[in-house]
Amino acid sequence: MKTKVAILLVVLASAGSEAFGSELKRYPVPPNRFHAENGYCYIVSMDFGEEGDKDTGNKSGLLLFEDGKPLGPARAVHKDIREKGCGRYSHWTRDGLYMSASDNSDPRKNGRKYEVASTTAESELAGPVQLPSTPKRHVEVIRGSRHEYSLRLGGNLDFENSHTRFNTGFNVAFQPNVSLTIANTGDRPVLWPKLVANGVRDWSTYDNLLADFTRGATNDQERALFIWQAARENRYHCPPLLPDNEFHDPVKMFNSYGLNLCDDMGNCGCSLFKHAGLGKPKYSIDPKTRSLHGHVMCEAVVDDRHQFLDIDESVFYLDRENERPVSGDACARDHDLVRREVHFGPVFGGWGDSESSAAIFGSDDGAGQNFLRGHEMRYTLRPGERVVFRWDNIGKYAAHSEKWDREPPVFGNSKFIYAPRIEDGASGTLVYAVDTPWAICGGTLRAEFVGGNAEDKFALDVRLGGKTVKRVWEGAARGPLKANVTIDDALQPRRAPAKYHYEVVVTVPTGDAKLKSLEIETDVMAAPLSLPRLRRGENKFVYTDKQDGPHEITITQEWRECDKLKPPLPPTTPEYPASGATIRDSMVTFKWPATDGARAWHIQVSHRQDFRIPSRPSYDVVLRDRQWCVPYTGMFAPDTTYFWRVRARDKRGLWSEWSPVWTFRWDGPRVPLNVRAERRDGGFVLRWEPNPRGTRPVAYDIYGSDEKGFSVHKTAYDSYTRGKVPANFLGRTAATEMPVVSPTPSHANMNRCYYRVVAVDTHCTESICSDFAEMPHPHFWSKPSATVKVGAPFSYQLGVIRSLGDAQHRYEPKGNGFWEAEELTFALRKAPAWMKLDAKTGTLTGTPDATGKCRVEFEVRTQSGGVATQEFDLDVK
Repeated sequence: MKTKVAILLVVLASAGSEAFGSELKRYPVPPNRFHAENGYCYIVSMDFGEEGDKDTGNKSGLLLFEDGKPLGPARAVHKDIREKGCGRYSHWTRDGLYMSASDNSDPRKNGRKYEVASTTAESELAGPVQLPSTPKRHVEVIRGSRHEYSLRLGGNLDFENSHTRFNTGFNVAFQPNVSLTIANTGDRPVLWPKLVANGVRDWSTYDNLLADFTRGATNDQERALFIWQAARENRYHCPPLLPDNEFHDPVKMFNSYGLNLCDDMGNCGCSLFKHAGLGKPKYSIDPKTRSLHGHVMCEAVVDDRHQFLDIDESVFYLDRENERPVSGDACARDHDLVRREVHFGPVFGGWGDSESSAAIFGSDDGAGQNFLRGHEMRYTLRPGERVVFRWDNIGKYAAHSEKWDREPPVFGNSKFIYAPRIEDGASGTLVYAVDTPWAICGGTLRAEFVGGNAEDKFALDVRLGGKTVKRVWEGAARGPLKANVTIDDALQPRRAPAKYHYEVVVTVPTGDAKLKSLEIETDVMAAPLSLPRLRRGENKFVYTDKQDGPHEITITQEWRECDKLKPPLPPTTPEYPASGATIRDSMVTFKWPATDGARAWHIQVSHRQDFRIPSRPSYDVVLRDRQWCVPYTGMFAPDTTYFWRVRARDKRGLWSEWSPVWTFRWDGPRVPLNVRAERRDGGFVLRWEPNPRGTRPVAYDIYGSDEKGFSVHKTAYDSYTRGKVPANFLGRTAATEMPVVSPTPSHANMNRCYYRVVAVDTHCTESICSDFAEMPHPHFWSKPSATVKVGAPFSYQLGVIRSLGDAQHRYEPKGNGFWEAEELTFALRKAPAWMKLDAKTGTLTGTPDATGKCRVEFEVRTQSGGVATQEFDLDVK
C-alpha cells in the first residue's frame, strides 16, 4: 500500500504540474544557459534552488514549462531524453537539468520561453534567503611597501560555515565579504600591491600557489595529496569558457576562473605535480595526464610510481593494504578498486557514479603531459587607479566563441578603475594602456570634455593587440560634453583569445578644446575563492608591494556581519564507534545522534588529527542520514589509529562547528597475498598465502566470476550494464587453497575466469578482497565420455573458460557494456565424418555408424587471437 501511495505522489508531481503551474512562481531560463548534449538532449546549467534527483533519491520538485505549458514526463531516463525527447526532462543535480523541447527543436533558437517552478516548500529558486546582517567598513592608509593590520569579523557566520561545496558548484547561504578596494592615493605608481589574509591563498605566482597548496607537507606523499585536496576545494566542475591552454595554467585558472572541466584540471594537476618535484629528475618518470573514455585526469609520481589523483571527480583509489594511492593502470586492470570510493563528492549522490567511473578506465587509455606555468598576478596601480575585488558578479565573463559561451553558475567580477590625472592643455591623440593579470570581460569609459567651438570633435577608441581599433564614441560641442559608454563589444571578451591588455585612445582637438576628466573601468573575472576573505574572529592582513620610496595606498574593506542567526549544534558524542574503541566490523557503520534543526551531515575520517586529507574519499561525504556505511569489506587497515568527526547543516545551509574529534582502531585480517592458479589433476587449484600483518585468519572465502575486476557478493546483485546476476561466492575453506577449475564442477562458480580470496578471522571479521587470479582463457575445462555406442546419438557440450572483460564506457552506438568480452568460435580439426560441431555453441553431435576408435581434435578461438585446443580418443562400441 505504501508503495502505491509513493508512486501516486510521483505521478501527481509530474502530471499535475499544469495545475501547480498556475499557482507557483515561475522563473525564466536564460537562453545562454542551454547547451547541446546528445541527440535531442540539452543541459541547462543554473542554480535551480534545490538538489536534483541524483542527490535526493528522486525527490526534486522542479517543474519545466515551455511557453507556459508544462513539459514532461519529469524524471525521464537520460537515454530517452536523448533518443525520444518530446519534452522529457530530468532535474539531475542542483545546477543541471537534462531536457528536450516539445518538438525536439533547439531550445536556444526556437523562439520559445522556458520557465521553471518548484513544488518544494524550501526551494531557493528565487535565490538564497537573504539573512539579516549589519554592514561594516574599514579604511587602512598605508605608506610603505609592507604593512600589517588586523580586523575582526563578528557575528556567527562566515563563508566557511555558510557554504556547501559540491562537484558542480557551491551553495552559499551567507557571504560576509562584499568588497576589497586597493587604491593608489599617492603620486607614484605602485608595483604589485598585494594583500594576504591569515597567511593563506597567496596565489600571485606559481611558486607561491604551490607553496600554499603544499604547506606543511613533510614528504612526497603528503605533497601529492595536499595538492589534490587544495585543488578540489578551490574549483568546481564546469564546461570551460575557453578550450585552449587558457585553463591549463594553474595561476590563471585558480585566480581568474575557479572552474574547469576534467581535461583542464588534469593538465593543471599534471603541471602542479611536476613543479612540486613529483617527477624527474628525482624519479625516473614524470607526472602525466591520462585520457580515459569520457574523462581526463592527472597522475602524480611518488616513490617512482604513478598515482591517479582525480581532482575533478574528487577521488583517489587505495591499494589493497589501504595504504597508498594506486595508478590509473591499476584501476584499468581492476575496477573493484574504483567502485569502493565515492565519486563527485563530497555531497553523496549514490553508488551509481562509482560504477560508471570504473567503466571509463581501460587498457587503451591514452597519456600526455602538461607542465605549463608562467602567468603571474603582477600589476601596477598608477596614481588615481584602484582595483575593486568583489565576491559577487555582474554577469560578465570571458569565452572563446559562441560555442563556449555559457554563463558559469559560480564566478566573480572585480574591477580596475583608472582616473588619470589630466594635464592642462592635453590635446591631440592621448593613449592610456590597461594591463591586468585577470581575464578582461568588459568595461566602461566615462569622460568629460570641453569644446572651444561647435566644430570641436572628440572621440574614444579602443585598441586591442596594438592593431584592431574600434570607435566606441564620438561627439562634438561647444562647452561641456560628457561620454558614458560601455565597451564590452569592443573588448571582444567572448572571442578568443582571453584579453589581458587594451588601450584607450582619446582624440581631443587642438585649440581651446580639452579633456577635463577620464575614467576607465575594466571588468575582470576574479575567482571569489582566491580573494583574501575575512573569517570569524580576528584576521591578520599583510600588505606588500614592490615600490621603493614614498607612496600611498588606501585599502577599503566592506563586509557584513550576522549575529541574529545561529548555526545548529554539532553532536557531542558518537553512537558508533565509541571514541577510543577497537572495532571488528567487516563493514563499519558510523552513527551519531540527532541535533535540533539538522537536515544534513558531513562526516570525515582521517589518519590526521587536523583532517587535512581524508583517509580515503569515501570518508569525506555530505549526506542526509545520521549513519554512513561503505558497502565493501576491508576499508580500514589494522594497527592504525583513525580520527573522525561530524558536523550538522540546517535548512538554511548553515553548518555547525565540527564535533569533538573521536578516535577508533579497526582490528581484522589483511588482504591475502600471492593469489594464483596452479595446475593439478586436469584442472586448477587456487592458492594464496596469509598476510603476515593483521589478525590471523582462520578461514577464507572464495569468489569467482567471468567479469574482470569483479567485486565480491554473497547474494545476487546488480552488475553494471548486465542487470541482476547471481552471487559470485564459491565457498569457504580453512586451507590456503581450493580447487576452482575441474571437469566435474561441484558449484556454479567453479570454472570461472577470475577468482578472489577474502580472509576471515576468529571474530568473523572479513578482510578486503584480494587481487584477482586469472585463469587461462580460452581454456577447455570439460572432458568427454571415452566411449559411445554405435547407432546411439552422441552429444558433448564443450565447457570453456572465457572472459567477459570488464564494463567499458564508449560513445559508440553500442554504448556502455562489455566491449572486450571474448566471442568464441569453435572448429573441428580432426573428427569422423558423422561428427558435427556447432561453431557458435561448441556442441559436438552425431550418431556413430561403425565401431572402432576415432581421434577427435577441435579448437576454440577468440576475436582477439586467443586459442585453445582439445583432443581425445573416442571408442565406439
